[in-house]
Amino acid sequence: MRPGRSWLLAAAGVVVAAGLGIGVARLSGLALGPAAPTTTVVSYRLSGVPSTMTTAQAREIAMRVITRRLASHRLVNRVDPGAAADVIDVRVAHATPAQVAAIVEADGVNLTIWKWVPGQVDEASQSQLGPLAAQYHPGYKPVFTGIDGTMLIHATVGQATRPPGPGVIVPFDPDGAELLDLVTRDRAAQTYDTVDNKLAVFIDRRLFEDADISGEITKGAMLLVPDIGTFTVTDAEQLADGLNAGTIPGKLTRLSR
Repeated sequence: MRPGRSWLLAAAGVVVAAGLGIGVARLSGLALGPAAPTTTVVSYRLSGVPSTMTTAQAREIAMRVITRRLASHRLVNRVDPGAAADVIDVRVAHATPAQVAAIVEADGVNLTIWKWVPGQVDEASQSQLGPLAAQYHPGYKPVFTGIDGTMLIHATVGQATRPPGPGVIVPFDPDGAELLDLVTRDRAAQTYDTVDNKLAVFIDRRLFEDADISGEITKGAMLLVPDIGTFTVTDAEQLADGLNAGTIPGKLTRLSR
């Protein structure tokens, strides 16, 4: 696989283009106040939480993902902790319970960003990324940077220049932006076009991009383009929708009201 080199370089120039999408996402998350007759309320129980996090941490992530899923459909919503520690209450204006359930319970994709360091791939990383993780760069292992799809604000379709064509703009929240700044500064300090210089972007278990880093990213956003070939507009829209849907750390079970 020949790594792409342009998407991270293009990040600084495309943040402004993401502004409209970010604005929509933030507007769609405005608080509604008490439930009104036109507001649908649906509650969920979160179970099967990964052993690597507490129920409270998993619920916080799930609430952020649900908010983003609804915002992607331009629905004004409020997502709150429920009465029990594993319950989430979802309030959505001008939508039926069936419409809310279809959006909240949709399957999405997860983005994670890794760096390569000398060593052998450990069992946990291989379980998460698949058996190919040990084959991309023999003698190196992927180490998670801490940046993942839970830090995404709102992915939108933009325009890449190299290669020309559609791309997916991925802006991060303040925590993700700070980590992206730190990790790209570190990678850019390594010899260019070496394994130590690369960042690996995984979509679920697929290595989507293995990019050479030429400079620090200070704007908190990046532009994703395929490692091989180019996106169609439909491809880019599908990836943006999948990233906005995200993944829930556990299983959501709808509760009857």
